[in-house]
Amino acid sequence: MKDTSLNEAVKRSVQIRKLYHQLKRENHGTEWTVEEDALAFLTDAGLVGRLTMAQQERWPKAENPSAELGHKLGECI
Repeated sequence: MKDTSLNEAVKRSVQIRKLYHQLKRENHGTEWTVEEDALAFLTDAGLVGRLTMAQQERWPKAENPSAELGHKLGECI
Protein backbone atom coordinates (compact mmCIF):
# COMPACT_ATOMS: atom_id res chain seq x y z
CA MET A 1 0.00 0.00 0.00
CA LYS A 2 2.06 2.87 -1.32
CA ASP A 3 1.21 6.38 -0.06
CA THR A 4 -1.79 5.16 1.93
CA SER A 5 -3.72 7.76 3.88
CA LEU A 6 -4.89 7.07 7.41
CA ASN A 7 -8.50 6.83 6.23
CA GLU A 8 -7.54 4.30 3.56
CA ALA A 9 -5.59 2.25 6.10
CA VAL A 10 -8.56 2.25 8.49
CA LYS A 11 -10.94 1.14 5.72
CA ARG A 12 -8.57 -1.65 4.71
CA SER A 13 -8.21 -2.72 8.33
CA VAL A 14 -11.98 -2.94 8.73
CA GLN A 15 -12.21 -5.06 5.57
CA ILE A 16 -9.50 -7.42 6.83
CA ARG A 17 -11.22 -7.65 10.23
CA LYS A 18 -14.51 -8.67 8.58
CA LEU A 19 -12.74 -11.36 6.58
CA TYR A 20 -10.98 -12.58 9.71
CA HIS A 21 -14.31 -12.90 11.53
CA GLN A 22 -15.71 -14.79 8.55
CA LEU A 23 -12.75 -17.19 8.68
CA LYS A 24 -13.30 -17.82 12.39
CA ARG A 25 -17.01 -18.52 11.79
CA GLU A 26 -16.12 -20.99 9.04
CA ASN A 27 -13.46 -22.77 11.12
CA HIS A 28 -15.00 -22.60 14.61
CA GLY A 29 -18.69 -21.82 14.10
CA THR A 30 -18.41 -18.44 15.87
CA GLU A 31 -16.22 -15.36 15.93
CA TRP A 32 -13.62 -15.12 18.64
CA THR A 33 -14.56 -13.24 21.79
CA VAL A 34 -12.77 -10.05 22.79
CA GLU A 35 -10.84 -12.09 25.34
CA GLU A 36 -9.71 -14.61 22.68
CA ASP A 37 -8.65 -11.77 20.37
CA ALA A 38 -6.68 -10.18 23.22
CA LEU A 39 -4.94 -13.44 24.14
CA ALA A 40 -4.04 -14.10 20.51
CA PHE A 41 -2.61 -10.59 20.16
CA LEU A 42 -0.58 -10.93 23.37
CA THR A 43 0.83 -14.22 22.09
CA ASP A 44 1.79 -12.56 18.80
CA ALA A 45 3.38 -9.62 20.63
CA GLY A 46 5.47 -12.06 22.67
CA LEU A 47 6.54 -13.81 19.48
CA VAL A 48 7.60 -10.46 18.00
CA GLY A 49 9.87 -10.02 21.01
CA ARG A 50 11.40 -13.46 20.66
CA LEU A 51 11.85 -13.11 16.91
CA THR A 52 13.47 -9.70 17.39
CA MET A 53 15.90 -11.27 19.84
CA ALA A 54 16.54 -14.15 17.41
CA GLN A 55 17.11 -11.73 14.55
CA GLN A 56 19.71 -10.00 16.73
CA GLU A 57 21.23 -13.41 17.57
CA ARG A 58 20.27 -13.09 21.24
CA TRP A 59 17.74 -15.95 21.21
CA PRO A 60 18.27 -19.36 19.58
CA LYS A 61 16.18 -19.88 16.47
CA ALA A 62 16.89 -22.46 13.76
CA GLU A 63 14.81 -20.99 10.95
CA ASN A 64 14.85 -17.56 9.26
CA PRO A 65 13.98 -15.12 12.06
CA SER A 66 14.05 -12.02 9.83
CA ALA A 67 11.39 -13.39 7.49
CA GLU A 68 9.30 -14.69 10.40
CA LEU A 69 9.61 -11.34 12.17
CA GLY A 70 8.36 -9.47 9.11
CA HIS A 71 5.39 -11.81 8.82
CA LYS A 72 4.51 -11.61 12.53
CA LEU A 73 4.80 -7.81 12.56
CA GLY A 74 2.42 -7.70 9.60
CA GLU A 75 -0.09 -9.79 11.54
CA CYS A 76 0.13 -7.51 14.56
CA ILE A 77 -0.38 -4.35 12.58
